Amino acid sequence: MKYLLGILLILFASFTDIFLFRIGIIPLQPSQFVIPLFLVVGAIKYSILDLVDIFKSHTFTMFAFLLFLSMVYSAVSPASPDVIILDIVLNLITLLLYVFMVHFFRTEKKSLVFLVMFISFVVLAASVWYDYFVGLPKFTKAAEEMIRKGGFGENPNQAASAMKFLGLCVLVYLDSLKGKRTLFILALLVSVFLTFSRGGIASVILILIFGTANEWSTKFKISSAVLFKSFFKMAFLFTGLYFCLVMFAGIMKANFPEFASGAGGERIDVLLGKSEKSVIAEDVGSGGGRGDLLVKYFKSFAKNPIGYGTAYSADESINYLDTHNYYLYLAVNFGALALICYLIYIGFGIKLSFKVDQFYYLIFVVLLIFEGFVTHHIFFNRSMLISLAFFDSLIYSKHIKNAFS
Repeated sequence: MKYLLGILLILFASFTDIFLFRIGIIPLQPSQFVIPLFLVVGAIKYSILDLVDIFKSHTFTMFAFLLFLSMVYSAVSPASPDVIILDIVLNLITLLLYVFMVHFFRTEKKSLVFLVMFISFVVLAASVWYDYFVGLPKFTKAAEEMIRKGGFGENPNQAASAMKFLGLCVLVYLDSLKGKRTLFILALLVSVFLTFSRGGIASVILILIFGTANEWSTKFKISSAVLFKSFFKMAFLFTGLYFCLVMFAGIMKANFPEFASGAGGERIDVLLGKSEKSVIAEDVGSGGGRGDLLVKYFKSFAKNPIGYGTAYSADESINYLDTHNYYLYLAVNFGALALICYLIYIGFGIKLSFKVDQFYYLIFVVLLIFEGFVTHHIFFNRSMLISLAFFDSLIYSKHIKNAFS
């Protein structure tokens, strides 16, 4: 059964289950078949007694709290019942999936866990490359009109987010393998770059900065001497990286004329220094950019700090676009209390990384903080949830009793 769970995790993390459903190989939607199958197999394989300590974890507590809020705030929400029910169900499924995922990662052999994470990354990255150079079938009008490519992830930002988190999971196993680590980082960087996701590229740069500063060790090694030595490495690394990306972007634009227009072409021009627009130009002024949404929803929160109710920001009959910001998602829907609790959760994660001496967990939390500024459904993203379960398993496998004593 462990191999079946591993295969299902690969399908989830790489969005392959959605693609297989789109092309008719899997007859039912993932929510009707693949996800229930994972939960059933997990319930059969693992005893409830083995899962009890996970219920004490800070992440389980946070997910349970969000589920509770989604049920309580449904009573006052002006959103349609279907949207409210969907939000509650997603919170419940997220909670259940998390429990079984953590236990899988902390009990199975490292070789199997590594294969699951590595294959997940390879499948998703390969789908992005194939979509870029050949083209995958498109199932919506919006996807057909989109110049940027997302592979099985469909949305390029979603694909980039998934690859960076999966990539960080893989890097945990490559901390002492310099050559393989270098090749993998190069593959990660180029694959994320192909999505033209600014958030994805910025996150990979954060991984490079933190990893280089700590000499890619899983344990904390940062000191003044290490930082001084790493500074020159980073200067050389990012100088070379920038010139390589500029060269690659120029080649792509010259050989693929379709990328000379649209958001992808504009972002290439910004990178090449040929655009009159700034990096954030598309975020403001249109009414639907992240900057515009930030102002809109912050004003909404200021008017009602208690919260508008479950799925308020997600209901298209009320709001044309969601928050594109997880902090505002919590604040607008569930009020200031939810936002404060999430910030405490983040702070506890940082403290825990130092307590158990797990540097990659700190990098993960930093990426999580950054991700909160660019997307509103962090934990409904299956690859993000899988990565969270993976990093939590590094702590809960040995340190759960000490961490919560």
